[in-house]
Amino acid sequence: MPTTAALALSLSVLLGACGGGGAASDDAGGPAGDPTNGGTLRYAFNAAPDCVDSRQRPQLNSRFIGRQLADTLTEQDPETGEILPWLATSWEVSDDVTRFTFHLRDDVTFSDGEPFDAEAVKANFDAIIELGVQAPQGYSFLSGYQETVVEDARTATVVFEEPNAQFLQATATQSLVQLSPASLGNDPADLCLGDFAASGPFTLDEFTPESSVRLVRRDDYAWASPLAENQGAAHVDAVELDAIPEGSVRQGSLTSGQVDLIEAVQPATQAQLADTPGFTVATSALPAIAIPYIPLPHSPKLQDADTRRALGLAIDRDAIVQAVYNGVNTTATGVLTTSNPGYVDQSDEIRYDPEAAAELLDRAGWDTVGDDGVRRNADGERLSLTITYESGDPLAEQQHQLVQQQWAEVGIELVLDPVATFPDVNIDEYPGDITTWSQTRADVDVLRLVYSSFDPAYSMRYGNPDEELNELLSALQTTVDPEERGEIAAQAQRRIIEQGYAAPVYDRISAYGFSDRVGGFRTDLEAKPLLNEVWLAS
Repeated sequence: MPTTAALALSLSVLLGACGGGGAASDDAGGPAGDPTNGGTLRYAFNAAPDCVDSRQRPQLNSRFIGRQLADTLTEQDPETGEILPWLATSWEVSDDVTRFTFHLRDDVTFSDGEPFDAEAVKANFDAIIELGVQAPQGYSFLSGYQETVVEDARTATVVFEEPNAQFLQATATQSLVQLSPASLGNDPADLCLGDFAASGPFTLDEFTPESSVRLVRRDDYAWASPLAENQGAAHVDAVELDAIPEGSVRQGSLTSGQVDLIEAVQPATQAQLADTPGFTVATSALPAIAIPYIPLPHSPKLQDADTRRALGLAIDRDAIVQAVYNGVNTTATGVLTTSNPGYVDQSDEIRYDPEAAAELLDRAGWDTVGDDGVRRNADGERLSLTITYESGDPLAEQQHQLVQQQWAEVGIELVLDPVATFPDVNIDEYPGDITTWSQTRADVDVLRLVYSSFDPAYSMRYGNPDEELNELLSALQTTVDPEERGEIAAQAQRRIIEQGYAAPVYDRISAYGFSDRVGGFRTDLEAKPLLNEVWLAS
């Protein structure tokens, strides 16, 4: 069996030099001197979560709260990507990558007083299987789960029916946080509202879905992440988090002193805030799927690879990044962001080339342009595509409008269909022809989550029933060898672009703003703040 150190090293070779996360106020403002304890941190969301059980929600805002309430078996270094011990002090992985044996700390308790032990690990993984697709990421990470064997109070072996190489990194995500076994039988809706005990540095005091969250410090906390400089209880007494969706209002709340820390500083005002005395902007590149336009698999007009490929070639990404995102986000050059493990530079294929797009459309049979400037096929059908999306994000609206103009130049009509709430339907019932979706995860397995058509939790979410692509994404699970895994991921990314399954646009940058009374601001690899590190100057 590989040793813990050897396995961690092999993973870090693939993950290394990927950057992302780890922003620290030590490098970018904040008060001088030693941390002080006490006070209430006031934080402004751009969108508060509707659920604080991060196992049930893949969205970053839920995972951010989950990070404060619950801990994970492992941690991931934001600088190197190395998998680090946390609640598990060490581990071994079988040669066939089907058995993961974790050795556990003996000093951890949940906030209800129950001990963290091997029985708790078993109960948590069993509970994810019970939740099924209600815990989409965690259920996906446990694909092929057979059982967790309690070897003794401090040793648990997780067993899979087939190789599952991505599982070790998955244990560092908030989709697999550890909750008190006494909470796991609660109704999933109640769990979403925070009816659970966990082992994190904060407990939930109040929660109003999509509005506000109040956290209070757990005084006996003494097993912080290895990333944390503060290994004890949080510095602040409490954290009050409120939703302020409008970017200018959110920033105004910061500069007027109504809040101490805000997320999602708008690209157009980041420089202004950074130049304002007494305030700091900290940015992190997210290791993720590059924000794409994705042809829906069931769209009758997008069944041909040439038509799908033309969509990407007709997008001027540089123009979008400059006009909409003020040059803050970066132009996509691959299926994955540059800070994501396994990133492959595909800029030769992901380029703005309207002439090549027109040639592909001609070849696909959209070779007649009507008086309205829209291409038609031999049956007279117009190449009119619809994108349905939630309204309320002005930057997304501007981006869609620019793409609408760019596609019109090559004869593609894009109909914008903003809705107040996106319908909760299966992928085959998605409205329109085009969608957009990303997923943040510091592992190449994120490709399977978004682009496979076989995953039990994300089945046909955006994936096409492409046998070659599915075989590649399945093969990612069979080896932890960094070179082998990297090559498989590279082939999958090439297949995705060759077949036009995605038209990547930009790499997202996460930006936080805070006043100089905030010290110790740092983020993890996914750019989620480590609030137990934050302190307030008096």
